[in-house]
Amino acid sequence: MAGIASLFWHVLFPVACPICGRAGSTGCLGCIKGVLSPSGPVCIECLNCYPCDRHTLAFPHYFGAAHKGPARQLIHLLKYGHHGALGISMGRALAACLSFPLPDALVPIPLHNESPRFFNQSEKIAQGLSLELGVPVMNCLSWNVRIHPRALTKSYARSKLPEGAFKLDECKLKADIRTVMICDDVCTTGATILGAAETLAKGGLQVLGSASFTLAKGKK
Repeated sequence: MAGIASLFWHVLFPVACPICGRAGSTGCLGCIKGVLSPSGPVCIECLNCYPCDRHTLAFPHYFGAAHKGPARQLIHLLKYGHHGALGISMGRALAACLSFPLPDALVPIPLHNESPRFFNQSEKIAQGLSLELGVPVMNCLSWNVRIHPRALTKSYARSKLPEGAFKLDECKLKADIRTVMICDDVCTTGATILGAAETLAKGGLQVLGSASFTLAKGKK
Protein backbone atom coordinates (compact mmCIF):
# COMPACT_ATOMS: atom_id res chain seq x y z
CA MET A 1 0.00 0.00 0.00
CA ALA A 2 2.85 2.40 0.85
CA GLY A 3 4.44 1.73 -2.55
CA ILE A 4 1.17 2.49 -4.35
CA ALA A 5 0.77 5.74 -2.39
CA SER A 6 4.34 6.75 -3.21
CA LEU A 7 3.76 6.07 -6.91
CA PHE A 8 0.52 8.08 -6.78
CA TRP A 9 2.24 11.15 -5.33
CA HIS A 10 5.15 10.81 -7.74
CA VAL A 11 2.72 10.91 -10.66
CA LEU A 12 1.02 14.01 -9.26
CA PHE A 13 4.21 15.80 -8.23
CA PRO A 14 7.11 14.20 -10.12
CA VAL A 15 10.65 15.14 -9.08
CA ALA A 16 13.99 14.08 -10.45
CA CYS A 17 17.61 14.97 -9.82
CA PRO A 18 18.41 17.84 -12.22
CA ILE A 19 21.85 16.38 -12.89
CA CYS A 20 21.46 12.60 -13.28
CA GLY A 21 17.68 12.45 -13.74
CA ARG A 22 17.10 9.99 -10.90
CA ALA A 23 13.36 9.86 -10.20
CA GLY A 24 12.19 10.80 -6.73
CA SER A 25 15.30 12.85 -5.91
CA THR A 26 15.20 16.64 -5.73
CA GLY A 27 18.98 16.58 -6.11
CA CYS A 28 21.41 13.77 -5.37
CA LEU A 29 24.07 14.82 -2.89
CA GLY A 30 26.77 13.07 -4.86
CA CYS A 31 25.69 14.78 -8.08
CA ILE A 32 25.69 18.23 -6.50
CA LYS A 33 29.06 17.67 -4.87
CA GLY A 34 30.36 16.76 -8.31
CA VAL A 35 29.64 20.24 -9.71
CA LEU A 36 31.40 22.00 -6.84
CA SER A 37 35.05 22.97 -7.07
CA PRO A 38 35.83 24.75 -3.81
CA SER A 39 39.05 26.71 -3.42
CA GLY A 40 40.37 28.86 -0.62
CA PRO A 41 38.22 31.68 0.79
CA VAL A 42 38.28 35.19 -0.65
CA CYS A 43 38.33 38.59 1.02
CA ILE A 44 34.76 39.87 1.28
CA GLU A 45 35.96 43.42 0.55
CA CYS A 46 37.73 42.79 -2.78
CA LEU A 47 36.98 39.11 -3.53
CA ASN A 48 40.69 38.38 -3.91
CA CYS A 49 42.57 35.72 -1.95
CA TYR A 50 42.15 35.66 1.82
CA PRO A 51 43.91 36.74 4.00
CA CYS A 52 44.17 40.05 2.17
CA ASP A 53 47.06 42.50 2.55
CA ARG A 54 44.84 45.41 1.55
CA HIS A 55 41.91 44.64 3.86
CA THR A 56 43.41 43.23 7.03
CA LEU A 57 40.16 43.54 9.02
CA ALA A 58 37.94 41.88 6.40
CA PHE A 59 36.36 38.51 7.06
CA PRO A 60 36.60 35.51 4.69
CA HIS A 61 33.96 34.48 2.19
CA TYR A 62 33.64 30.77 1.38
CA PHE A 63 31.99 29.43 -1.78
CA GLY A 64 31.41 26.14 -3.54
CA ALA A 65 32.04 27.02 -7.20
CA ALA A 66 32.31 29.82 -9.73
CA HIS A 67 28.94 31.06 -10.95
CA LYS A 68 28.96 29.25 -14.28
CA GLY A 69 28.11 25.92 -15.87
CA PRO A 70 26.12 23.34 -13.86
CA ALA A 71 26.56 25.25 -10.58
CA ARG A 72 24.95 28.33 -12.12
CA GLN A 73 22.17 26.20 -13.57
CA LEU A 74 21.40 24.80 -10.13
CA ILE A 75 21.13 28.33 -8.73
CA HIS A 76 18.73 29.31 -11.51
CA LEU A 77 16.64 26.18 -10.98
CA LEU A 78 16.45 26.93 -7.26
CA LYS A 79 15.53 30.60 -7.71
CA TYR A 80 13.24 30.46 -10.72
CA GLY A 81 12.08 26.84 -10.80
CA HIS A 82 10.55 26.93 -7.29
CA HIS A 83 12.48 23.84 -6.16
CA GLY A 84 12.98 24.70 -2.50
CA ALA A 85 14.04 21.19 -1.52
CA LEU A 86 16.89 21.44 -4.02
CA GLY A 87 18.31 24.33 -1.98
CA ILE A 88 18.56 22.12 1.10
CA SER A 89 20.48 19.51 -0.89
CA MET A 90 22.74 22.26 -2.24
CA GLY A 91 23.45 23.44 1.29
CA ARG A 92 24.27 19.93 2.46
CA ALA A 93 26.66 19.44 -0.45
CA LEU A 94 28.25 22.83 0.27
CA ALA A 95 28.84 21.88 3.90
CA ALA A 96 30.67 18.73 2.82
CA CYS A 97 33.01 20.74 0.59
CA LEU A 98 33.84 23.70 2.84
CA SER A 99 35.87 23.98 6.00
CA PHE A 100 35.43 27.01 8.26
CA PRO A 101 35.15 27.84 11.99
CA LEU A 102 31.69 26.89 13.21
CA PRO A 103 29.58 29.86 14.34
CA ASP A 104 26.80 29.83 16.90
CA ALA A 105 24.24 30.45 14.14
CA LEU A 106 23.78 30.79 10.39
CA VAL A 107 22.08 34.00 9.20
CA PRO A 108 20.62 33.91 5.67
CA ILE A 109 20.29 37.03 3.53
CA PRO A 110 16.53 37.80 3.53
CA LEU A 111 14.29 38.01 0.49
CA HIS A 112 13.75 41.45 -1.01
CA ASN A 113 10.56 43.20 0.01
CA GLU A 114 8.92 42.81 -3.38
CA SER A 115 10.21 39.35 -4.23
CA PRO A 116 7.61 37.10 -5.94
CA ARG A 117 9.28 33.91 -4.67
CA PHE A 118 7.49 31.45 -2.41
CA PHE A 119 10.60 30.82 -0.31
CA ASN A 120 13.97 32.34 0.49
CA GLN A 121 16.61 30.47 -1.53
CA SER A 122 19.41 31.65 0.79
CA GLU A 123 17.50 30.27 3.77
CA LYS A 124 17.10 26.88 2.03
CA ILE A 125 20.86 26.67 1.50
CA ALA A 126 21.40 27.69 5.13
CA GLN A 127 19.02 24.93 6.23
CA GLY A 128 21.10 22.39 4.32
CA LEU A 129 24.27 23.70 5.94
CA SER A 130 22.53 23.50 9.30
CA LEU A 131 21.62 19.84 8.84
CA GLU A 132 25.24 18.89 8.16
CA LEU A 133 26.98 21.22 10.61
CA GLY A 134 24.53 21.07 13.52
CA VAL A 135 24.38 24.88 13.64
CA PRO A 136 20.94 26.56 13.92
CA VAL A 137 19.55 29.00 11.35
CA MET A 138 18.60 32.41 12.73
CA ASN A 139 16.32 34.54 10.52
CA CYS A 140 16.93 37.88 12.17
CA LEU A 141 17.42 40.21 9.17
CA SER A 142 14.99 41.98 6.85
CA TRP A 143 15.45 44.60 4.15
CA ASN A 144 14.94 48.14 5.43
CA VAL A 145 14.95 49.73 1.95
CA ARG A 146 13.49 48.89 -1.44
CA ILE A 147 16.19 47.81 -3.88
CA HIS A 148 15.42 45.85 -7.02
CA PRO A 149 17.30 42.50 -6.86
CA ARG A 150 18.76 43.03 -10.35
CA ALA A 151 20.49 46.16 -9.12
CA LEU A 152 22.77 43.97 -7.02
CA THR A 153 23.71 41.49 -9.74
CA LYS A 154 25.47 43.62 -12.36
CA SER A 155 27.88 46.51 -11.76
CA TYR A 156 26.26 47.65 -8.55
CA ALA A 157 28.83 49.64 -6.57
CA ARG A 158 29.30 48.86 -2.92
CA SER A 159 28.99 52.55 -2.05
CA LYS A 160 25.46 52.61 -3.51
CA LEU A 161 24.04 50.25 -0.90
CA PRO A 162 22.32 52.67 1.50
CA GLU A 163 23.45 52.76 5.09
CA GLY A 164 21.02 50.82 7.23
CA ALA A 165 19.80 48.78 4.27
CA PHE A 166 19.01 45.94 6.67
CA LYS A 167 16.99 45.84 9.86
CA LEU A 168 17.80 43.54 12.78
CA ASP A 169 14.88 41.86 14.53
CA GLU A 170 16.17 41.75 18.09
CA CYS A 171 13.21 39.62 19.17
CA LYS A 172 14.70 36.76 17.16
CA LEU A 173 18.13 36.99 18.77
CA LYS A 174 19.07 34.39 21.36
CA ALA A 175 21.25 35.10 24.37
CA ASP A 176 23.64 32.25 23.63
CA ILE A 177 24.26 33.36 20.02
CA ARG A 178 27.41 35.48 19.80
CA THR A 179 29.06 34.49 16.51
CA VAL A 180 27.37 34.11 13.12
CA MET A 181 28.05 33.12 9.52
CA ILE A 182 26.11 34.93 6.78
CA CYS A 183 24.63 32.70 4.05
CA ASP A 184 23.65 33.66 0.51
CA ASP A 185 23.00 31.82 -2.74
CA VAL A 186 25.38 33.88 -4.92
CA CYS A 187 28.03 36.44 -4.03
CA THR A 188 28.56 38.99 -6.83
CA THR A 189 30.19 42.12 -5.37
CA GLY A 190 29.94 41.43 -1.64
CA ALA A 191 27.77 44.55 -1.16
CA THR A 192 24.77 42.69 0.24
CA ILE A 193 26.84 40.58 2.62
CA LEU A 194 28.80 43.61 3.86
CA GLY A 195 25.57 45.50 4.49
CA ALA A 196 24.18 42.57 6.46
CA ALA A 197 27.43 42.21 8.41
CA GLU A 198 27.32 45.88 9.41
CA THR A 199 23.81 45.49 10.82
CA LEU A 200 24.68 42.29 12.67
CA ALA A 201 27.80 43.87 14.18
CA LYS A 202 25.78 46.84 15.43
CA GLY A 203 23.53 44.30 17.12
CA GLY A 204 26.48 42.92 19.07
CA LEU A 205 27.11 39.82 16.93
CA GLN A 206 30.53 38.81 15.64
CA VAL A 207 30.54 37.85 11.96
CA LEU A 208 33.09 35.07 11.46
CA GLY A 209 32.59 34.99 7.69
CA SER A 210 30.10 34.33 4.94
CA ALA A 211 29.29 31.51 2.55
CA SER A 212 27.51 31.16 -0.78
CA PHE A 213 26.91 28.34 -3.21
CA THR A 214 28.60 30.26 -6.04
CA LEU A 215 30.83 33.28 -6.53
CA ALA A 216 30.11 35.49 -9.55
CA LYS A 217 32.73 38.22 -8.98
CA GLY A 218 30.80 41.15 -10.39
CA LYS A 219 32.30 44.55 -11.18
CA LYS A 220 33.12 46.88 -8.32
